[in-house]
Amino acid sequence: MTRVGIVGAGAIARLHSAQWKKLPVTLAAVYDRNPERAAAFAAEHGGADCGSLDELLAQVDVVDICTHTDGHRAAVLAAAAARVPILCEKPFGRRLQECEEMIEACEATGTPLFVAHVVRFFPQYARAKELIDSGAIGKPGVIRTMRAGSYPRSGSEFSSAFYRDFTRSGGVILDLGIHDIDFQCWCAGEVERVFARGLTFQGIPETDHALLTLRFSSGALGHIDCSWALPPGQFRTHLEIAGDAGLLEWDSFQPPPLIWTKPNPLDPSQSIERGANPLAPHDDPYYRQLAHFLECLEQGKPFLVTPQEAYRAVKVALACIESVRSGQPVELAGFREEVA
Repeated sequence: MTRVGIVGAGAIARLHSAQWKKLPVTLAAVYDRNPERAAAFAAEHGGADCGSLDELLAQVDVVDICTHTDGHRAAVLAAAAARVPILCEKPFGRRLQECEEMIEACEATGTPLFVAHVVRFFPQYARAKELIDSGAIGKPGVIRTMRAGSYPRSGSEFSSAFYRDFTRSGGVILDLGIHDIDFQCWCAGEVERVFARGLTFQGIPETDHALLTLRFSSGALGHIDCSWALPPGQFRTHLEIAGDAGLLEWDSFQPPPLIWTKPNPLDPSQSIERGANPLAPHDDPYYRQLAHFLECLEQGKPFLVTPQEAYRAVKVALACIESVRSGQPVELAGFREEVA
């Protein structure tokens, strides 16, 4: 049975752990820079509580890197040196040079590397991609997506300190908007130029919000609305793709796929309405992502997301950040500047 090691013991690691338990694997080890957090995670989810990354890598067959973005490079390089297949959370890295170093290390050692852009595994987005590839809507001309929620605050499962530090997180564009950047590139190909407006440099991370415009080499135009400015507890995604032969649309704020009602026992004249998701537990996109990773390793198949595509998403995100900073469009060809 495949032994899985998890690096990082935060919210994403707990989410991944719940899905790993549905697969024929063993959660063998966990490592976190905070020993107390690693011990608590191991007690809850199982596996050895390792005192170092090297100790973890010696005990596992694959490694799942769930650290903050600025911890990816060190963990990937160590796993590559140990030749342990890698699943790494998105964004791939905080800097282009970090991404390049990770790709080079994995290529040099022949270590499989999969960057977890989970949106590709959401049924609605995967189906949209299938319809585009089938020609159902013709040639895509405009892609509009939204991903918006409330800022990760202290007391939540996510680390407010990390998101507050732009030098570490890259703000809403790199951390949240990159989901839609990768999806749009998956659908429309390479980006030639970006133009973006946002609040990243206003000094108020709690309301970081950005509007991104991507011009693709194919001639398609992409619009991305990414935000941390929604009220607490809210999260919304929206997808709209217009082609020359049709239109695709999906909105998370619309009613769920299945609705049922029953009488209200407190007031029989009223009814209680409930929504339910008819998908099986194994259709969870995080489950599908981990299952895909294992299947590709076992069968020698290519990953749905290549390291080069993950690098591309980071490059487009950083170009958008530069556009917000400068107020000017940014050409992707030759782009290297990265805002500190």
